[in-house]
Amino acid sequence: MGIIRIILISIFLILSNALLAFNDTITVDNSKYIKYEVKVGDSMNSIANFFGISIDKIIKSNETGFELYLNQVLFIPIKSSSNISAQDNIFKSNKEFDIALLLPFYKNLNDTMVASFEDKKEADKIILNKSQMALQFMQGVLLSLDSLNKLGVKINLIVHDTRNDSLQIEEIVKSKSLDTVDIIIGPIYSKNLQIISNYYGKDNDKIIISPLSRSIDFLKNNKSTIQINTPFKTQSKIITDHIIKNSKEKNIIICYNENEKGYASHIENNLLKGVEEVEMMSMIYTHVDSVRHQFLDTQIVILPSFNRAFVSKMLSTLGGIDSNFVVYGLSNIKSYDHLDYDNLMHLDVHFPDPYFFDLNTKRDSVFMYSFEKKFTTSPSKFSLVGYNIMLNFCGEVNLYNLERFRIGSGKINKFSPLVHYRNYELIRAIK
Repeated sequence: MGIIRIILISIFLILSNALLAFNDTITVDNSKYIKYEVKVGDSMNSIANFFGISIDKIIKSNETGFELYLNQVLFIPIKSSSNISAQDNIFKSNKEFDIALLLPFYKNLNDTMVASFEDKKEADKIILNKSQMALQFMQGVLLSLDSLNKLGVKINLIVHDTRNDSLQIEEIVKSKSLDTVDIIIGPIYSKNLQIISNYYGKDNDKIIISPLSRSIDFLKNNKSTIQINTPFKTQSKIITDHIIKNSKEKNIIICYNENEKGYASHIENNLLKGVEEVEMMSMIYTHVDSVRHQFLDTQIVILPSFNRAFVSKMLSTLGGIDSNFVVYGLSNIKSYDHLDYDNLMHLDVHFPDPYFFDLNTKRDSVFMYSFEKKFTTSPSKFSLVGYNIMLNFCGEVNLYNLERFRIGSGKINKFSPLVHYRNYELIRAIK
């Protein structure tokens, strides 16, 4: 079995407990499926006759044998023109959404990779690392469908593999499968988002959601676009408002990478509205022995940078200086999984987090419990993002603070609580 089939099975079968009820359909790369649960008296022959397809197609689509068992979940492939309706045997909800999910599964690269394996059983266990983000995001979406179904919301989901390829995005657009959907989630990367927003960004009958990208270019002049990742200027205001309101320490220094001086200047201007003096320092050298003398015994340090190497080096350097620091950075710090948590706590590193997960809240603790129960593993950030987006836009759960970026443009998410680490856990900073 090829890796394409593995990915589809992982979506449709391994994760089946979190999928839609029978009144929903799923479309993957123009192939449509209905979820069906085996009942008493069912046989492979009776199911095939009911849906008007061959037994062989059911077996191939579900990685199963001829024998069935009670409550077994099957995904029945159907043609777009089929007379079989998923609504034939189910109550039709008054809330219904057609949603397109555009994610980089890289199915083509996965198949190429496993083709070199002589041991096909071993090959079937291999999934390209860069496919993991899409699969984890998909897990969150699938879990949300379980919750939405209980709320009486019907979801018709179309899934496209973007491959992070602009030509593939163009082909998806040309297929017209996005023309009638209500919500487009993705693509993940900004260059592909721009293509989608160029086609559909002014369509008042749909919304385009950017789940992860921090680029704001696709928002401009496209009223139907929404960005979940809080942009820099909003993060800057969150940081500076907190410092002005809460800090008694007047020794504030902004350490910046020369290529990102504009970020530093913006934060300086915000701070000067509430404090008398702010020091700016371009960090040409980041070695601890080279910069130790430039810091005071007690100081607030701001690192306005999206440069992974610069931020990592600066945090390491500050950790080696015998001073009492409180450090403020941007949301990207959370994604740097190589950072030392002891050092993050020692420096009391603060940053805005538009994807904050708080186990102290009932909603997030229920999400954690439900996710682990369904998938027997802990969720990633991407799973939570997929879950939250679906509940916010389909389940009327207000999780974001959306505001128009500018007149005639899309909306940005201004909800990004300031957080820091305590006892190896990420918690909200004192307001």
